Amino acid sequence: MFNRHLTLFLAVIACGGGFRVCAALTISTNFESGSARVLAMDDQAQTIRISPGGDVKRGMPNWWYFRLDGIDTTKPVVVDVVALKPPTAEGENSETKSAPLNPNWTLPMRAAISADGTTWSQTSLGKRQNDHSVYTLKVSSPTIWLAWGPPFTPHDATVLVDGLAHDHSFVKTFQLATSLEGRSIPAFRVYEGDKALSNRPVIYVIARQHAWEVGGSWVAKGFAEWVVGDSDEAKWLRQNGEITVVPLMDVDHVATGDGGKQALPQDQNRDWSESPHWPEVAAVQKQIRAIAAEKRMAIFLDLHNPSPGETLPKFYRQFPPYASESVSAHEDRFLAVATNVFGQIKVIDGKPTRPQDEQVWHRLSEPWVGEHGNPQTVSFTFEIPWNNPNGTVQGYADIGRKVGLSIVAYLRDPANNP
Repeated sequence: MFNRHLTLFLAVIACGGGFRVCAALTISTNFESGSARVLAMDDQAQTIRISPGGDVKRGMPNWWYFRLDGIDTTKPVVVDVVALKPPTAEGENSETKSAPLNPNWTLPMRAAISADGTTWSQTSLGKRQNDHSVYTLKVSSPTIWLAWGPPFTPHDATVLVDGLAHDHSFVKTFQLATSLEGRSIPAFRVYEGDKALSNRPVIYVIARQHAWEVGGSWVAKGFAEWVVGDSDEAKWLRQNGEITVVPLMDVDHVATGDGGKQALPQDQNRDWSESPHWPEVAAVQKQIRAIAAEKRMAIFLDLHNPSPGETLPKFYRQFPPYASESVSAHEDRFLAVATNVFGQIKVIDGKPTRPQDEQVWHRLSEPWVGEHGNPQTVSFTFEIPWNNPNGTVQGYADIGRKVGLSIVAYLRDPANNP
């Protein structure tokens, strides 16, 4: 009896006095996408220090996501995130250059926070100190989830796809592939009305070839929810086009809380060869070849997040001699429409800058689709800024809506139809 009361007394002291009892702080990562390595924790000061928990062989270790239980809500929680700096190759074209991972990839200005693991908002600005950032949190719940950005897991992808099909008869689900680690990769198609599929241009959207780039999945979700909606533009697209969406490509590294980008033995977005390592890449290639054989491949978008300092939506495009004059003209028209919809965009000449980079460049998604598409196919890598106040579920959803409006405005011009 004495020991039980002593434990209770110490628990009250640990909670700052008074007559409340609180549990010790605990950190959990035993769920999809969870990732954290605990470096230090002080229950009484309610301060924790963590690093990303990912395996560098499974991609650059910048993603972190954990649940914190046992919080005393009368005082702040202080979370100190320390960036890892393993040697990595930061660049799409080169596989040979290597440097320590820049901490900026790991330390967002604002982290994502949730009281239920489902509804996400941003924290206040973290305090950056060289290779780590300190986030001071005032919370009203004894449990919080904290992450690099709002998580979107394989389960979320399945719920999205199944929910859309349940609510809308014109949504057709399919399994794109089974991953190397045995996970399903859900996807869906959208088309409505009596117009023959043979007369419809195809819009093909993939997201999240790099596991940490969670904004790609949220933009895909925003686009998907827009395209099934009631706006005149969305209805027009469903009735005149065929839309395929894969909201999460790199399911294996997302599930295990790894970074994905530069994973061994092959970065997924450098795997677009004649014999891909990743079955999900091979499956998309097979579908695009079939669509191109029908002369219907109109628009391909590969959704990513860019480097931390980017502030504008960014399109990677092709230029002659890597794209024909016809394709380049179509790209010009699409980008003009996108500029009108978004207000301001950044356009990048994605062609290889050095002779030794050319082989890698041809194994990226955007050039591969351009080389295997039709004379009117436009293919873009589209990167959405994340390190700003709009890097939220709502902000990404708005980008998805604008993607839809850009596609419709482009396809409504007869010059751009297959």
